[in-house]
Order: sequence, then C-alpha cells, then structure tokens
Amino acid sequence: MQKVGRREFLKMGSGLAAGVAVVLPAGFGGGARASGSSPEYLTMVGGGQGGAWYLGAAAIAEMSKKTWPDVSTTVTPGGGIANLKGVGAKKIEVGFAFAMDVTAAYKGMLKFEGKPVKNLRALMSTNGAYLSTVAKPDIKTYADLAGKSAAPGRAGMTGLASFERIVSQMGIADDVKIVNTGYGEMSSLFQDNVVQSATVIGSIPHPVVDEILSVSEGHVLPVDDAVANALVDAFNYEKVTIPAGTFKGQDADIPTIGSVTQVTTYAELPDEWAYNIVKATWEGRQRMIQAHKAYGEFGEEIAVKGVRIPFHPGAEQYWKEVGLL
Repeated sequence: MQKVGRREFLKMGSGLAAGVAVVLPAGFGGGARASGSSPEYLTMVGGGQGGAWYLGAAAIAEMSKKTWPDVSTTVTPGGGIANLKGVGAKKIEVGFAFAMDVTAAYKGMLKFEGKPVKNLRALMSTNGAYLSTVAKPDIKTYADLAGKSAAPGRAGMTGLASFERIVSQMGIADDVKIVNTGYGEMSSLFQDNVVQSATVIGSIPHPVVDEILSVSEGHVLPVDDAVANALVDAFNYEKVTIPAGTFKGQDADIPTIGSVTQVTTYAELPDEWAYNIVKATWEGRQRMIQAHKAYGEFGEEIAVKGVRIPFHPGAEQYWKEVGLL
C-alpha cells in the first residue's frame, strides 16, 4: 500500500491543515492501537489521489486529530473493493466504498462470493457517485469500444469492475483491451492515444475527466437504458444522470449508472471512537466541502442514505441523537 506523506499531500492544494497525514514507518500497519480511551493511530483509505474519496479521507483525518490531538493518522489512496477487504481485516479504520459494493461485501455476493465481510459496519453516506467514461470523439457508444483500448482503473477499483460489467453485458468484453492503471496516468495515456477511453466512478465533475478534457478532445459516453436496467437488477446500481454542462463541451444530459459513497469501519472498533469520528465529520462537514465540492451533497438527505448493512453502534447512537435515524 502506498504511503502518502504530508509534503506530497499539501502539494495537491486541498486546503487542509498541515500535519494531517502522518506516515507510519514501513511495516507498522494494520488496525488502530488503543492508548487508554484514545487511538494511537488510525488508517483512513479513500480512492485515487486527487479524487473526492482521497481528499475526504484526509479531511476526516484532520478532524479526528482535533478530537485526539496525539493520534497519528495515515491517509492513503485505495479502491472501493480493496478498501472493504482491508476494513474487514481490521487493517483500515475508515474506508470509503460504494453502497453497492458495501452490500455485496457484507452479504458475500459478486466479488465477495463465498467470502462475506460480516464485521463490516457503516459510519455514514457522504455523496452521490456517477460512472463517467470519457472517450475519443469518434467513439459514440460503449459498443464502439470493440477493438479499442480502455483505461477503467486498476484492480480493486470499482470503476474497473463497473466497466467490465458494462462491456460484458454488451457482449464485447473479449474485444476490449483493458489497460490497468490508476487515475494519475489516465490523462497522459488518453492524450497519447495509448487508450481510447478512460473510466472513473465518483463525484461530478470528476477531476480526472476534467483533466483529460482540458488537454484532449473527447466526450462522456451514455449508458444504454437496457444495459443500465440489467446492471441495476444484477449489481445494485442506481440509474443516474450527469446534468448538461457538467463537463467541458457537454450540452446535453448523459444517462449513466452510479451509487452512493459510504464510509465504513469494522465492528470491533470501540463505540466511542466510531461515535467521535462521525460526530467530528458531521459537525465539521464544511471542511469536507472545502476538501472537495462533491461533499456539498453531505447533508441530512444523504447522511444515512442507502445503508443496507448494520450501522456501527457508535455511529448509530450519534445519528439517533441528531434525529437522522
């Protein structure tokens, strides 16, 4: 797992306070340690660098340090499916994922077939997530990707799984060459025509798509309604719409699929810690918005939306106290 230090994080221009991401020595990993009633360290894992999950995890780390000034926090990039496995193994205290994957992990379905993550617990939901596939101008639909190369993310990222499901549903999976890569390389690969499409799932406008369209010609592909319906039934997606004007050159609404971002932890985390993490995040949600504008959605309508697994008792207590459960 890549460790991201303070200097690198601050260069990203997130506006978060200094001293948030303190990188632990190599091999010093896995699971919070207790010092009295306070954690000694917490590991928080979001998504690709620069994305809403990564910046959201960093914001929660900052707010946690206000509750526990002596806690060391590690903030690292990740991917939804991999994050859930890490949470289940108690290597991650706060892991971001999509509601559809959270449900699948808890029930032992899909990527978690036969391996349910029964100690997975929900802390909160923060914002909507949208699948966005940007493609070269001559590619008008997903079907046109047959015989092309695509960069839908690396192993463990929900974008990759979602893209594979779409092309499989369309019967062209064997005809698309997938280049496994993280967010950081997608723009250059697209610009150099190594790949003819790139896929992300997350907030809109997604910074990766914005970056690609700032240097290359392209557009975001619509998901066919029949394909969307099949994926909703099979994988718990939601049918969503990317509003016109979201991306450069986009003059019409774009139908796609998506989910809700959820923040998870493991059942064994002390109730007080879960309570305080949720309390600090909710009361400091303006910091989340400062970290990434996607968290402008983090309000009463979404905070407990789409949760189909048990809440952590500490989180449940807090949400009941503020009247949202």
